[in-house]
Amino acid sequence: QLRRYHERFPPGRVLVLIYDDFRRDNAATVRTVLRFLEVDEEIAIEPVEVNPTVGVRSAGIHRLLHALSVGRGPVSQTAKAALKPVVPRALRRDAVRAAKHRLLYARPQPPDEELMSELRRRYRPEVVALSEYIGRDLVSEWGYASVP
Repeated sequence: QLRRYHERFPPGRVLVLIYDDFRRDNAATVRTVLRFLEVDEEIAIEPVEVNPTVGVRSAGIHRLLHALSVGRGPVSQTAKAALKPVVPRALRRDAVRAAKHRLLYARPQPPDEELMSELRRRYRPEVVALSEYIGRDLVSEWGYASVP
């Protein structure tokens, strides 16, 4: 896919980033993007974790909390009508967020090793090609070196 972009755009117009670098050193990656965009890289940007990786403990509770917080049904409307006049909006939002984190979310299960092995076998040629194309050893970094 990168080759298709480079066919259409000059190299100085395409910035290739590796997500692992962004996760490992967010500030450095953001500075790289700012430099690429020719924007002042000294601008203070506070990193925020907005979509942490989590697992859902109960799909039913997840649906219920979602329905109560954003739903339009009679139960949701009654609960909202009772709470809105007496509970400030920020407190309601924080309560829903806290309930989700305590009741609903858990650390995700580790990936299935058999599936990961199959994916590595399937995508190894692409990782090798990407490594060669960008001049970086992603094969070793991503654990593909021992994959046949």
